[in-house]
Amino acid sequence: MAQKEASVVGYVPQDQWPTLEAMADGFHEHLMDPSPHLTGKTIEHTFDNGWRIKHEFHATTLKWTMLEGEDAGSSGDAEYKAYEVRSGIFMVDFYKEDHKQLVTLLLDLPSGQLKVSVSGFTDKSGERRTWTVFSDATKFGDRSVAAFGTTTEMIGKHVLYRYTPRDAYQHFYVSPGTVMWHCVAGTEKDVADAEQCKMWKLSDRLYLLFWTETVMPVESIVVIDLKDMRSTGRFLCWDPKPQSVVHVRFGSQATLLNEVDVAAELAKPLRSK
Repeated sequence: MAQKEASVVGYVPQDQWPTLEAMADGFHEHLMDPSPHLTGKTIEHTFDNGWRIKHEFHATTLKWTMLEGEDAGSSGDAEYKAYEVRSGIFMVDFYKEDHKQLVTLLLDLPSGQLKVSVSGFTDKSGERRTWTVFSDATKFGDRSVAAFGTTTEMIGKHVLYRYTPRDAYQHFYVSPGTVMWHCVAGTEKDVADAEQCKMWKLSDRLYLLFWTETVMPVESIVVIDLKDMRSTGRFLCWDPKPQSVVHVRFGSQATLLNEVDVAAELAKPLRSK
């Protein structure tokens, strides 16, 4: 009797992808503890778009005040989490409820360098989608500061991220503008895609990765530490199935599986036939 052909596995059609809320369940299990080291501090920055903003940090909330630029004089309070991803370097994450915007600060406190990302929602062709814009500080108080530089150091790396004992993803960093991800275990097993991304270097073997997803309305900010081999990040999503906002803070244990210097390989002559 002929043996029955095994079912094809390894690919999940888009209409069978799980909800974003289900996907991210438990992703906080390896998230580092929030840092109290910004409590009581006030920072003031001028940005490349003309804004000047003051942030005052309390134990669990912060107050932001727009000193110059669009909406000058406005202010607000928000609960925040600050993660000290490297000594003196913080990822600060807070949601501005009145604006329906998620703000993430990448702050090097000793140098005063600061990159701000703001993510929100818009409607396109009847669909709810996400967007993110970035601003870089040019001054910390009265002192000039440089922007974090873009980087190509991640290109050619193949990294495994384990968010929970169940959920693991592999990333392939293809180019400065493209990342490929694939779920190897967990709720999204065998779901994969290639996304538009941006990359910056925060410190030695410490990188900021942003990607925006094509299929699902997701904006991701993640700090990748290839010295301590972990990641710390956040998602802002619009989950179209339950029609709800999903804001997830996450952490992972990372393993560098492989790295290839693509430019060096291309410089080698082709083998003869």
